Amino acid sequence: METEALRQILQAGLEHDYLALDGDGRHFDLTVVSAAFRGLSKVQQHQVVYKVLGDLMKEDVHALVIKAHTPEAWAEQNR
Repeated sequence: METEALRQILQAGLEHDYLALDGDGRHFDLTVVSAAFRGLSKVQQHQVVYKVLGDLMKEDVHALVIKAHTPEAWAEQNR
């Protein structure tokens, strides 16, 4: 899967303040900042992303490293 195609799917399916995706067509690194992650554990945050990707995780995406942040955590980390 092309990185740009995956980025478009994530941008359309995730409420986000910031989204960055890098990859080689099979292995991807995602950083996403979303208010939707407030109150969720890291596992639950990742499940939100996996739900958007659906069957792509089984067929087209071999590996995905997810760095999910709330806007508050992102601001704190990037001061």
